[in-house]
Amino acid sequence: MIAIDMIISTRKNVFIEIGRLIMLFNKTIGLQLDKKQNKIIRRKAVRGIITVNNKILLVLSNKGDYKLPGGGIEVSENHETALIREVVEETGYFSIINGDKQGMIVERYADRFESDAIFEMTSYYYFCELTGKKSEQNLQGYEMEQNFKATWMQIDEAIRQNEMVSVDKLKNDWVERETYVLKQIRKLFEKESEKI
Repeated sequence: MIAIDMIISTRKNVFIEIGRLIMLFNKTIGLQLDKKQNKIIRRKAVRGIITVNNKILLVLSNKGDYKLPGGGIEVSENHETALIREVVEETGYFSIINGDKQGMIVERYADRFESDAIFEMTSYYYFCELTGKKSEQNLQGYEMEQNFKATWMQIDEAIRQNEMVSVDKLKNDWVERETYVLKQIRKLFEKESEKI
């Protein structure tokens, strides 16, 4: 078993000593942009990587998949403000960002509402720490429809479940993204545990 909390603490100290940004991943999923493409609808989001006692905080949907807590950045928000709000809304836990951006995923798909447009979602991932405060979830729209539930999971279990769900035609769009990110986090933990 990997001591995830100790690894994150170790990584934080390494970042402080090095004093530069090291991203774990930077990936594009979906459509490639065409120079002729005139309409791109862009959205930015933040997502939290939160671990306690060798488990990771995830959100379970009623489609059986797991995702990291987080969501869209509103116009008046910076990354930290948006991430704190999203983590509380989806999980009820209060958190703070602990370090630099850890990764970025860009997803591009045909827009569901405008046939001539591409929808582009850029998700930024951060390690976070819990502050100790907890409240009720404050789910909105599709989050309520999908009956989001905050849960602490072993990372391998979440990856296995997402891989099983990934073949379902009705799966959530984020399954590929979140499975990839979970695998990158697992690689980091395995690499860091070898150093301990």
